[in-house]
Amino acid sequence: MPKFIDEATLEIRSGNGGNGMIAWRRAKYEPMGGPAGGDGGKGGNVYIEATRNLNTLLEFRFKKKFEAGNGQKGGISSRHGSAGEHITIKVPIGTVIRDLENDRIIADLTEEGEKIIVAEGGRGGRGNAAMASPTRRSPHFCDPGEKGVMRTIKLELKLLADVGLVGLPNAGKSTVLSVMSAAKPKIADYPFSTLEPILGVVSNFGGDGYVMADIPGLIEGASSGVGLGHDFLKHVERTKVIAHIVDASDENLKSNLKTIEDELEKFNESLIQKPRVIVLNKIDLIDEAEADKLVKDIKKFRSKSDVVSISAATKKNMAEFERLISQELLKVKQIPAPAKEEYIDEKAFDHSDDGFSVTRRKKRFYVDGERLAKLVEVTDARSPESIHHLQGILRSMGVMDALAQEKIKPGDEVVIGSLTFVFGENLF
Repeated sequence: MPKFIDEATLEIRSGNGGNGMIAWRRAKYEPMGGPAGGDGGKGGNVYIEATRNLNTLLEFRFKKKFEAGNGQKGGISSRHGSAGEHITIKVPIGTVIRDLENDRIIADLTEEGEKIIVAEGGRGGRGNAAMASPTRRSPHFCDPGEKGVMRTIKLELKLLADVGLVGLPNAGKSTVLSVMSAAKPKIADYPFSTLEPILGVVSNFGGDGYVMADIPGLIEGASSGVGLGHDFLKHVERTKVIAHIVDASDENLKSNLKTIEDELEKFNESLIQKPRVIVLNKIDLIDEAEADKLVKDIKKFRSKSDVVSISAATKKNMAEFERLISQELLKVKQIPAPAKEEYIDEKAFDHSDDGFSVTRRKKRFYVDGERLAKLVEVTDARSPESIHHLQGILRSMGVMDALAQEKIKPGDEVVIGSLTFVFGENLF
């Protein structure tokens, strides 16, 4: 099984905010002082950060769930609860983050240290000290903390290589990479000897070098999932220059060339517009005159592309190939880079949890919902003021309307979490 892991699905959850606190000042000469319940702490955030210290998504093969810390409950004497611990997930540069629920891109991390928030922690609930006002000096209620954000995201790694080597299996891409760089890809005389993208650093004439990637062999139908190509075609999208390696000794050379070009265009039309060098490899297996003729024919066939004939096995004409690649890369550098696309990710901050359901069982109505459960959790059932506050929130949430639609009658019971009310007496 290949060690190169370029996709991973993660389940993430930011921390819940802590509940507010109901408390009172207890001074020596003020045994029943004013409100002194502190606010709950904010839940921890979940961040994703790009780093050059990682090359694959291998570490997410087994660890797929990440949770930030929850905020703590507010304390007495107006003390705030402590905030939940943030977590930062490190990913390789070139990682695209996608929301699986709607298949929208959340972010595309292409720079070292680039960091985004993918789930914000819930806010802490207000304690009764914060809820006091000139007309409500001693509130007997507080707010629950917001729940954290839960979501499922997909990480897709797209290699950031300057040059991508593409071609049919056994065209000699791995040999080309091994000759031009210190990379050691597996080389064999059978198809699909390369099962994962291989990167190599090539020192060019200017001395600064560039990154070259050997993309696993493509075949006809790769863009629709045939063979290995569909898994790795996305890595060609980020390359600046494409080097199309073709076996010059193959009698179907032109049709082989067109096969790969068609697959690139089907996968992403922009690929066929990238700067390209067509490389006729294995000319040591044919006559020199025949090699020259092939180059002239291909130039007529593909007039917009540079064409060069080489033998990676004997290193013939490799210097000319390197010169053409460096030349194309220099042209690309002179073209202003497009502005980085910004993605709006509202779901990272979506703490809405007002959803609820009403279930009827004879004369008892069960109202279920996450926010309702938290509201009941911080409600003092012994305090009429606290119950009144809860009822006001239930009205604004539409619980009364939902019960009416279920044909509730006075005397029926309503169960919300651990609280039970008699409709018409102490509810609404």
